[in-house]
Amino acid sequence: MAKLMLADDHPLYLDGMIQFLAANNHEIVCVAHSATETIAKISTVTPDILILDVSMKDGTGVDVLGHLRSSGQNLPVIFMTVSIDPALTVEALKYGINGIVLKDSEPAELLKAIEMVLEGESCIDHSVTERALQYSVSDKRKVASREDLLTERERHITELVREGLRNNEIAIRCGLTEGTVKVHLHNIFQKLGVRSRAELIVQSRRDAA
Repeated sequence: MAKLMLADDHPLYLDGMIQFLAANNHEIVCVAHSATETIAKISTVTPDILILDVSMKDGTGVDVLGHLRSSGQNLPVIFMTVSIDPALTVEALKYGINGIVLKDSEPAELLKAIEMVLEGESCIDHSVTERALQYSVSDKRKVASREDLLTERERHITELVREGLRNNEIAIRCGLTEGTVKVHLHNIFQKLGVRSRAELIVQSRRDAA
């Protein structure tokens, strides 16, 4: 069971999600109906996860996520959305979004995302990641790189892997536990489409060529 805060500006959808999550043994500790209300309420509750809509009348989910991260809050965040612009996806990934679930997915996908995020993993719809990668490669306004999808911490860990450091050495260098390093590596592999450290090193050399 997770303690959840929900934010969505569509009352009917929000009510349905509340009933569905409560029926699956999750506790709804707070509800907000706008980006502004979400930011105002988030400091008054202690949820395990914040689930919010990407597009609300007074702002985006990325605005809320950016506010949280800039204020030092590492609260796990899952986006629920009909669709998301690839540029916003890239920005959300930089801020360390933990999950993105499409509203037309099977309800079980949301439950799966909550479970994975509680375990310290990320759960991002593959079609969303693919569009973000295509955008990153085709956007001519900046140097395109798959690593645009990584957070600052993930980029640092990636560089240490390329230097040949092992998980325990990376943990010491970054002031993390070895388990946390493994979680970061899982997220890095998922975002970059690789399955191992060796593939990560090969891909980085290919991208640099």
